[in-house]
Amino acid sequence: MKSKLITLSAVSAALTALSLTIGAYFEVADLFALVLSSAFVILPLYFKSKTASFLSFFVGGILGVIFSGFNFTYSIVFPAFFTFFGIYPIVRNIIIEKNFNNVLAVIIGLIWCIAVFYGMYFYYTGVMGLDLSSLPSWMPAWVSDFIIYFIGLISVVFYFIFDRYVIVVKYFFDRYLNRIIK
Repeated sequence: MKSKLITLSAVSAALTALSLTIGAYFEVADLFALVLSSAFVILPLYFKSKTASFLSFFVGGILGVIFSGFNFTYSIVFPAFFTFFGIYPIVRNIIIEKNFNNVLAVIIGLIWCIAVFYGMYFYYTGVMGLDLSSLPSWMPAWVSDFIIYFIGLISVVFYFIFDRYVIVVKYFFDRYLNRIIK
């Protein structure tokens, strides 16, 4: 059992590092890499090992940082992974397992997600110098005036989709790992 857990944790960390590295090099794939790496982090939870899952989260993130050449300045992948996308699936699984108050868990997760999205917005505008006045011409001008509200709305919608995604991916991995691992 221990060797299977160690192997699954190593595979989880490697896939997490690979997806984060791809997201760091290709800015178009930032969000996709974050969502994909969050799925790989929960692989060790098949054996009900939260410690192995936290270790694969940490090791996969650190390996991704190393493989990307410490690309913190121009990529949002690593700050977003370490603050929400990597840790939330593990915490959500613990909440489900411990029968925590679901309403309170949703409120805390929602606030957490909104804070991360606003952090990413201020990172892109403040650190990376993204200018919202140069939005595409097909987009109405009033969008840049209310972008703060749109980010809040988008983060709320994204949270509920991401929360269901985490639950479905955990079920999917458990089902197929049950067929593979004997």
